[in-house]
Amino acid sequence: MSLSKTTFGVIGLFYLCLLSSAYAHKKHAHHEESEKPKHNQEVQLKRINAMYLERVKPIFQKKCFDCHSGETSYPLYANLPIAKSIIDNDIREAKKHLDFSNDFPFQGHGTPKEDLEEILESVTDGDMPPLKYRVLHWGSKVTQDEIQVIRDWVNEGKKILETPLSQTKKVDRIQASRGKEETCPY
Repeated sequence: MSLSKTTFGVIGLFYLCLLSSAYAHKKHAHHEESEKPKHNQEVQLKRINAMYLERVKPIFQKKCFDCHSGETSYPLYANLPIAKSIIDNDIREAKKHLDFSNDFPFQGHGTPKEDLEEILESVTDGDMPPLKYRVLHWGSKVTQDEIQVIRDWVNEGKKILETPLSQTKKVDRIQASRGKEETCPY
């Protein structure tokens, strides 16, 4: 009778180990799954940032960085006390909405997709740069060609954010098999 109790004890211990191993494996697999969406979004944001750096950042440096970054180039009239306080206040407000200092995704109060939409709306409506800035900084108005570059980047960026990463990898593999070096923007 003691042999059967020992046998049942060993079998029970074996099943307990098996169940705990299965539980640990399931928990580990679940952890990897929860990390996938975060990793996928990081890849998508890096693709949008690469396009930003190549095409859009040069425009923003000329037209937007004085207020929307830490790279403000103060004009001569900023030495006047009242003007300096107005400029500094405008810069603080601008950076609260969008701060281009660290590339895309921008710092601010919106999601990356909301930021893209807001940028396009502000530029196409002529709201940015603001009129009071354009009056004192001739040549700061965004041209139609620059608006088109920004529009193309925003639309491609939104497609990237809306496209599952598995589809972008598939298109990249197809392009690579055809001998194309560039990657699919969405």
